[in-house]
Amino acid sequence: MYSRELTPLQQLKISCLSSGIRITPEAETRLTEGGEVPLSIHEYATTGGVTLELDGGLFVNAPFDEWFCDQPEVVLTTDEPSGGYAVHFENDSFPARVLPLPGYLDTRDSQGRLAIDTVMSHADRARLSPIAGCSFSCRFCDSAIRAEYTPRPVDQLLEALAIARQDSLLPAKHVLISGGTPSPDDYPYLDDVCERVINNTELNVDVMMWPRPGDVIDRLADWGVHGYALSIELYDDEIAQRLIPQKRQYGLDRYAEGIERAVERTGGNGRVRSLVLVGLEPVESTLAGVEFLARLGCDPVLSPFRPARGTILEDLPPPSADLLERVYLESLEIVDRHGVKLGPRCIPCHHNTLTFPDDSGAYYHS
Repeated sequence: MYSRELTPLQQLKISCLSSGIRITPEAETRLTEGGEVPLSIHEYATTGGVTLELDGGLFVNAPFDEWFCDQPEVVLTTDEPSGGYAVHFENDSFPARVLPLPGYLDTRDSQGRLAIDTVMSHADRARLSPIAGCSFSCRFCDSAIRAEYTPRPVDQLLEALAIARQDSLLPAKHVLISGGTPSPDDYPYLDDVCERVINNTELNVDVMMWPRPGDVIDRLADWGVHGYALSIELYDDEIAQRLIPQKRQYGLDRYAEGIERAVERTGGNGRVRSLVLVGLEPVESTLAGVEFLARLGCDPVLSPFRPARGTILEDLPPPSADLLERVYLESLEIVDRHGVKLGPRCIPCHHNTLTFPDDSGAYYHS
């Protein structure tokens, strides 16, 4: 049984991930410049909140306008003495920096296309989305219902990345190629995207993908990819077959094969990670998934479930704070045994994951 105790700030973050945050009218007025700028862009379920930086390198994306945020324990206020902001939780108050949205929300590229159709910055990372929509239909994800499946031109992606890199409000320090999963006919297209993006920027580029058949892991390594995100999402096979049927069509053996090869090509050290959703399967299954990944030399990433609007799970509440605390602490014991870490290693990218920096030196700012 675990014996570690969480700090008040760690408990605060977990509370935000579970039940959100309340923003006082005064803080909202200041943050929105009197209603002139949005508080959030709801372009993805786990990023549709305000992102806060707290003492000790704690980042959290805190939802505030979802149905499950009706009784939050955390409150964001203005802090008049400092002219900044503070968060209040269980009779304590902590200074907070509210990260801005990127400054390119209305910026268009040379062809008149909105940059945010293709790129979105979160903390210090720019996420490129080559595919609008998705060829898969995972039950908790709204990608397939938000847009018609369409591969985007490579030149659009490169222009969007250049815009994100030049942004003065939230400059990109590294890149994640993610978004919808391509159909098999578009695998060559996505490979071309990855190769050209990697070769056209000096920033580190990670690729989030399912480990499809073939030698794509090796080709990405040859092109100079920095890291892989090969996410199993769910460990329980029965639940996975129901909620992520296309991703689980080859079973976990395909993931193990891809992850092992990626670790071999990169040396591990946090450059191979796999997201595990917390709150959609029994805790024992989630922890078994953490064990499965850690044994492979892969960093498990604990991602608390957050219901997405328009999906069949939109009325399912996020996991409780007690459940998140248990999963986090027991997962720490697992990764410690196997010599890996809870991912991601980039500290600002912790904002929507159940991860905290420690004093090991393994976590960093990109």
